[in-house]
Amino acid sequence: MGMADGFLIVVALGDSLTAGYRTLDPYAIDPRVPYPAQLQTLIRGRLKGQTQAFVINAGVNGDNTDGMLWRFRQTVATEKPEIVVIWGGINDLGAAKGPEQVMENLTNLYALCREIGATPLACTLTPTRLTSSNIRRLNELIRAHASEKDVVLIDLFYGLVNMEGNLRQEYSDDGVHLTQAGYGKVAEIVLGSLVPLIERWSSDQ
Repeated sequence: MGMADGFLIVVALGDSLTAGYRTLDPYAIDPRVPYPAQLQTLIRGRLKGQTQAFVINAGVNGDNTDGMLWRFRQTVATEKPEIVVIWGGINDLGAAKGPEQVMENLTNLYALCREIGATPLACTLTPTRLTSSNIRRLNELIRAHASEKDVVLIDLFYGLVNMEGNLRQEYSDDGVHLTQAGYGKVAEIVLGSLVPLIERWSSDQ
C-alpha cells in the first residue's frame, strides 16, 4: 500500500512528547490530544478524501534514541510508511548523553528510514521552561545535518519558543510536556512540512 493505492502512512516516532503525556492528567489519556492524532485530522482535512491518511503514534514515555533505534524494525518498518517523523533526544540529554552522541543516533534513524523507502522528517527539540545549552547545541546539529544531507527539517523549537528562548507558558503544564494546545501547535508545524511532500506525490500518481 502507499500513495498510489490511495493510502498515506505516517509514523510518528518519539518519546512522551509524541505519546501525548500530560503531567496534570497523566492517567486520563485523551486519544485526541497527542500531536499524531491531531496531525491525522489535519491531513485528512487537507486531502479531502482523495487519499486516506493514517498517522501511527509510535511514541513511548521515557524513551531515548537508543530505544528508538532498538524498536525501529518492530514499530516503524512493519507499518511500511511513506513518511517517518523523528522527534527524540530530550531524555538522552537528561541522562547526560552528549549532543554529538544523540546526533549520531538520530543520523542512524534517518538512514534506517531511507533503507525502508520512507522519507525521514527531522524535528528539532522543543524548548523547556529553562532551555539548556545542550538542547540548543543538539538543535544546531540537527539543523546542520538536515541542510547538508537534504533531510526535511521540522523546526519545532522556533514554533514554541518565547522571547527569552524558553517554552511558551500557554503550551505547557510542567515546562517540558505540552498541553493540548501545545500538541496542536506541533501538529500544525509538522503539517506545514508534510503538505509539499503530499502534493508532490499526488502529482506523480
